[in-house]
Amino acid sequence: MRWFSILLCSVWLLTGCASSHSTQNNNGGISRLAKSDVDEVIEIHQKAVMRDLKKLMVKLYKRNPNLRYDREIRTIKESVDLTFSRRFDFNYPEYKTIKRPTDIVRLALDEHYQGDRVLSFIVGLRKMLMASYDNHSEFFYLTSIDQQKLYNSARNIEIAAWLLAKNNDKDGNLLILSDSVSDETRNLSYQRLIGRMIATQDNLALIISQKTGRILKTFVVRAASLVFLPI
Repeated sequence: MRWFSILLCSVWLLTGCASSHSTQNNNGGISRLAKSDVDEVIEIHQKAVMRDLKKLMVKLYKRNPNLRYDREIRTIKESVDLTFSRRFDFNYPEYKTIKRPTDIVRLALDEHYQGDRVLSFIVGLRKMLMASYDNHSEFFYLTSIDQQKLYNSARNIEIAAWLLAKNNDKDGNLLILSDSVSDETRNLSYQRLIGRMIATQDNLALIISQKTGRILKTFVVRAASLVFLPI
């Protein structure tokens, strides 16, 4: 049953990436010769989680229009496209002294931070997720990734989501609006999107664990001790 669930999730990911994967087949036939089936599965999962992260950034900017640093010169789509057109290790001056990606996520939800909270939240998650893939965007026979890093990244997304939903300013207002506030109709689209990102990382961690025979160390995220796991 476990492998059947993995297969179903992988089929869903393959369907979501069908058009981009078709382009790769046309343009990257030679490079595919150096890839195993697992390498392609890894790339498909990575594209899926980054696609959902990009969707999350769009949704957060629409929900928090006043937080966007370049709202006077770009549309939301242009802002998001610019962010994801840059390499994951792009040198943003405001994060220059920050060593861990998860600290950028915490910065976004710090009451005293005056910058673009949505940008910081997404940049931190993107860097953290890329670290879980050992900062590779292509995978070949000799490229290996650690299933524990993938698993830990899924738990870190859970922690980031909890902080997003709970961190308030001194007046009790959420620092970044997402699902809804007390007088609004319940909006679960953020939870579904974040849940899909978590499932993508967990699914790949399980695939790699089964492939390598290595055991995953599992953790339960508790609200009382929200410490990001190492990647």
